[in-house]
Amino acid sequence: MTLPNEEVMELLDERFVLGARNIERESHVGTSHGYSPSDTAVGTTNGAGGRNVQILVLAADRTVVHALPGFWHAEDLLAELRLALDLHKLWRDDEVSREQKLAMFPLLHRSHLRRHGAAAERRGGWQGFDQAHELMRAQNETRDTVIREGDAPPRLKSIPQLVHDRLLARPFKKLADFGMESFVDYGRPFYDNNAGLDEGKNFPRAEQANQKRERDQEKAARAAAKQGPTSGEAKAKAF
Repeated sequence: MTLPNEEVMELLDERFVLGARNIERESHVGTSHGYSPSDTAVGTTNGAGGRNVQILVLAADRTVVHALPGFWHAEDLLAELRLALDLHKLWRDDEVSREQKLAMFPLLHRSHLRRHGAAAERRGGWQGFDQAHELMRAQNETRDTVIREGDAPPRLKSIPQLVHDRLLARPFKKLADFGMESFVDYGRPFYDNNAGLDEGKNFPRAEQANQKRERDQEKAARAAAKQGPTSGEAKAKAF
């Protein structure tokens, strides 16, 4: 998570109350083949490994003011944490109505992206296996991970852009309503650092867990298709 950085640690120590929770058995968590929690990520990109670690910034009432999935470079993590402080200040301001807060929420994000977005995106490219998996999914289902322009092939958003788009769709949500499963749903839920190696290990339990996840997602999609549009969707189409 890039926490062993002096400037990051100083900001966390001075401005945040820290806590941690083991999410190993949560439904949104992916499975790694051949990795252990003690392994060090070297040379990866912003947002990589988003299923397996998340940094959440919560207000005292358990409102999510910011969320970062996966690994982040120190300079980008600092900028995101400072955005979180601004969002928290807005949420705690009793003189601002909820409607005003919801209107100001995207303005703070967009201001942040104008100042820091390009640099974070350069460090937020997709890992090859995640990219291939996501583009394959985009051929068969609607994905907010891709940009479609005319007849050109779909191209992937950078992961920082995707993260902020998904945050903008969840303004000041309570943790219980945040929807972590869909928030971190990008790339493969299954990692294998032994792929293609003769000496690689087999991880049948992890593979079975990911196959079950895919079956459950397909089952949920079929059930939703049978139910048809919700009443809200039907009204939207009628107008």
